[in-house]
Order: sequence, then structure tokens, then C-alpha cells
Amino acid sequence: MKRFAFAIHPLDMTDVARFEPKAANKRQSVVEKVLEWTPPYKLSHITGLRSDTGAEAEGWFIAVPFLPNQILSFQKEKVMAKILGAEKVARELGAGIIGLGGYTSVVSRGGTDVAKEAGIAVTTGNSFTVWTALEGAFEGARLLGIDPSEATATIVGASGSIGNVIARLIAPRVKQLHLVARNKIRLTRIARELTEETGREVVSSTELAPSLSVSDIVISATSSGGQIIPSEYLKAGAIVCDVSLPYDVCREVAQDRPDVLVIEGGGVEVPGGRIDLGFDIGYPPGVVLACMAETMILCLEGKLENFSLGLRISIAEIEEIRRLAAKHGFRLAGFRSFGRPVSEEQIGRVRDLAARSRQKAQVSGTRTRSGDGRRRWEAG
Repeated sequence: MKRFAFAIHPLDMTDVARFEPKAANKRQSVVEKVLEWTPPYKLSHITGLRSDTGAEAEGWFIAVPFLPNQILSFQKEKVMAKILGAEKVARELGAGIIGLGGYTSVVSRGGTDVAKEAGIAVTTGNSFTVWTALEGAFEGARLLGIDPSEATATIVGASGSIGNVIARLIAPRVKQLHLVARNKIRLTRIARELTEETGREVVSSTELAPSLSVSDIVISATSSGGQIIPSEYLKAGAIVCDVSLPYDVCREVAQDRPDVLVIEGGGVEVPGGRIDLGFDIGYPPGVVLACMAETMILCLEGKLENFSLGLRISIAEIEEIRRLAAKHGFRLAGFRSFGRPVSEEQIGRVRDLAARSRQKAQVSGTRTRSGDGRRRWEAG
């Protein structure tokens, strides 16, 4: 039996309670101190994974007991010690490959620092995450009647490993591309390279609002800690694919902006219909995140080697994992928005509201132009 492991950590206090129910209703400061001194451990046994080819595998979720703010604020040596401890647990269980979930890949330079010390293969899952994000965003655009070749797109977190390669892949397919990130120097360089490579107009900015307000397609992939895209920034009729965990789009968007379709990026349907994760990750049965799926795919294929490592993801690896996913029967899962399935009625409502918004804008523009003309005539 082929074996894999996947390192995960809680994203917030709600997640902590899923990891350990006794932590519910405890003060965060107390919980963080307990997490700080808790070693990595086997969280659950994953069974029932069967490929369309007939190959089978089992695996484990390995808990890395840190919250995102701890991973980002503690000394790197302290965090790396816990991540490498998770790799040791995985190795002792017989896993041949471990996937790095959440911020464990961010803090380890795209997994390269872990791979240097690990005794088994390592992947970040970023290649399959990129593919599913692009597929989801373009499928959402199609359902909303958006023609990508006439659309403006924005990549939030464009200087990161996932955002960077998404920008490179999407640039030739859209009319105009906006790149947003905090690192202005790196962002400017990426924009210049993309303009030279594709001939497309590429705009770079460290401010979210100007780019999001004109964008039909938005893909957000940051490690900011979530809640950075408020409802007032978004254009009516836009498709927003949020790849980040915690999510970048503020939850208020669900209530305030019925004219925008926000989808969670990275949901993947596992083949066979029998997988038991042994732990509630907050997704429907048989659905996992793309980074988890990549680890499973590589294990089923017997490709127990480092994959998707570093700060610049290989387009060749993205194509390879796409091919292997199809071979083993992994598919893009149905859309979810703020934890709920997206219905056809919801998509239709977004289309209708966006159309009304465009009509109002056209009427308003006509009146303004007519008014300006009258004023000029009178002045003349």
C-alpha cells in the first residue's frame, strides 16, 4: 500500500476546536501558549483512496500545532523545528511523501528548507492549486458571460509563488492585467517582464481598490492572514476566486454584494467516492483542497520525489500534475462560496444584477454627456 502524509495547522480558533474540542471557549492567549509547547502529532488516518487506474493509497494528517500568526511571528528556527517534527512523524508512519499545508510552505521558502532536511519527498501542492484556481476562475467567467479576451483581470498577491505563476498563465488570455502586491520593487519587475513576454497591458499597484474596481476576473492568493478585500472594492458582475487560507475576501461580501460571485479556490473531488479523511476539514465528503490532492496524486502515481518547491513554480510541473490528476480521476469540485454550494439561481442572480448595474451606468453616462453638451451650447 502506497502511503502519504499531509501537514496541516489550524487557521483560527474555530479550527483549533476542531483539532482539539477541549480548546473550545478558551482564551486565545491560553490556547496559543498550549499550542506553542505541543509537539506535532498524528491527527487522523486517511483511508479509502482509490485511483481510476485501480491504484490505492492511505495517508495521515499530521498536525503542526501553530496558528498563522504564530508561524509568521515566531523565529523561523522554532517554526521549522515543528514542521520537521511533523515530517519525522510522517516518516515513522511509513509515508513516502509529505505535503505542506497552509503557512508551512510559506515560512519554509516554498518548502525548499524542509526538503533539505527531510528523509522523504516533499511537495507544497502549489502546482495543482494554480491549475484549479485558473480552471475555477475561467469556468466562473463563462457562467457569468464574461469573455476573458475582452476582460480585465487582477491577481492579488502577484509577487508570491502562486500569484506570480497565475499571472504568467493568465496574461495571454485577458485584455488587460492588473498585479497587486505589497512588494513594489518585485511587482514592477514582474509587470515589466509580463509586458515584454505577452505584449499585453500590465498594470502594477500596491493598492487594491483601483484595480479591483475595474476587474471582471479576480484571483487572490496572498499570505496576508485574510479579510483584505471588502465589498466596496469589487466591480458588479465580477468573478472572484479566493485561493488564500484564511480567505482574503471579507465575509460581509456574501451579504452586501449579491452582484458578485465569490468562489473558494482549490476544491477537488477525489475519485472512488470512498475516501475517509478521519477529520473534518470543512469540505463536503469526497472533496479536498488542491494542495492535499496533489500529494495524493503523486503518491498514487508512485512519483515519490520533491515537487512544486521554491518561490517560482514550474509551468511544466503544473502541466504534469494536471495530466496525472486526469489519469487518476481527480476533478474540479463544484463551486462553493463562503462555505456553501453555489446554485444555478445564485449565478443567474449575479448575471442579472450585473446587467442592471451596467444599464444604469450607461444611462447615467448618457445623461452626463447630454448635460455637458447643453452646458457647452448655452455657454457658446
